[in-house]
Amino acid sequence: MVKVVSAELEAKVLSAVLKDKQLHVLLQANPDSLFRTHKDVWEFIKQYSEQNSVVPSIPLVVEKFRDFDPVGEIGNTKHHLEELRTSYLQDSLSNVLMSTAKQLQDNKPNDALNNLISKTSELKKITANIRDVDATDIEDAIAHFQHVKELNEKGNYGIKTGLAGFDNYLPAGITPGQFGILLAYPAIGKSWLALFMAVQAWKNGRKPLVISLEMTETEVRNRVYTIMGQGMFSHRKLTSGQVDEESFNIWGKQHLSNMPPFHIVSNDGIGELSTSVLRGKIDQYSPDIVFVDYIQLMQSNTPTDNEVVKIKSISRELKVLSISAQVPIVAIASATPDDATDMNSVPSLGQVAWSKQLAYDADWVLALGRAQGTTILECAFRKNRHGFSGDFMIDVDFDSGRFIYKDFEDKS
Repeated sequence: MVKVVSAELEAKVLSAVLKDKQLHVLLQANPDSLFRTHKDVWEFIKQYSEQNSVVPSIPLVVEKFRDFDPVGEIGNTKHHLEELRTSYLQDSLSNVLMSTAKQLQDNKPNDALNNLISKTSELKKITANIRDVDATDIEDAIAHFQHVKELNEKGNYGIKTGLAGFDNYLPAGITPGQFGILLAYPAIGKSWLALFMAVQAWKNGRKPLVISLEMTETEVRNRVYTIMGQGMFSHRKLTSGQVDEESFNIWGKQHLSNMPPFHIVSNDGIGELSTSVLRGKIDQYSPDIVFVDYIQLMQSNTPTDNEVVKIKSISRELKVLSISAQVPIVAIASATPDDATDMNSVPSLGQVAWSKQLAYDADWVLALGRAQGTTILECAFRKNRHGFSGDFMIDVDFDSGRFIYKDFEDKS
């Protein structure tokens, strides 16, 4: 019976990944030990994806493995992976307890204790989302380094932006559990940059979730199309509906088909946004990265009229959410200038509006500035737990959606 249940759950996980193409979800979980009846199918999917940079089609896998029966009605990969983990843990723990009981019956209490400790420790490493590590366990550390290296080589670990300055300063990319902040004064271009990052994640096979609290979902979508088009569309024309419908339809079929979903949620659809509501959206869409525009318009789980207390609470809640959901959250935050006449320079950490708690909780803070009348976006990492501090520039054409990295010395 156990083998039958395991086979069904393994088939669901593999069917899900063949359908939604979210292979990185499995690779990051390092699930090799979880597959017992379908290990050969899993190994084929892994090797094929590594060699061809694409998840194999369901017919191809069925042709290769005649006994593999894909499940029709299926959820997403992450959901079924958790089901498989739970089942594996229950089965394995039952086996451990039975073998331990047998050793106790044989009057071998020390062997029983050592077996229990050893086996449960192995199970925690395989199934736990949160785990303890022993810094003196060199083998475990080497296994971790090898796993991360493999994920990076396959492009399945951190999310890259395609902007050399950002990616160089954050070498592993935007990784699960990170809480990042885009900090700037109003009308600098922080929302545009967040959407550019979202589009880059999407182009690399990831599922972004964009929460906009200051624009409608259609306004955000127009910007997304502009960035996706890389000069093909004018944002001004999209906003006014000046679109050649036939050519737009052709473009959509060429560039949007067989791609992951790109979910956009506005406050018109969900009312006030708290971190609890955001958690619900994460559970609903299972995104690989979340963008929140912007923090000062959110509500904390504990209502308060004090803005400082509210932002402090939201900051902590977003940090905990990013870790518990293992999804990177990039949030936009407003800055308060020391000099009201200077709204173009790159703000410092101390200029975060309402609460400096954001600067404390964030894994990285990218501050932005743009001189009036220019297209040059100056960017500076004011904090970076996972890389280096430094400056870079982006030349942005907001109407065509082009973002071009520039060396900081080259301001031409």
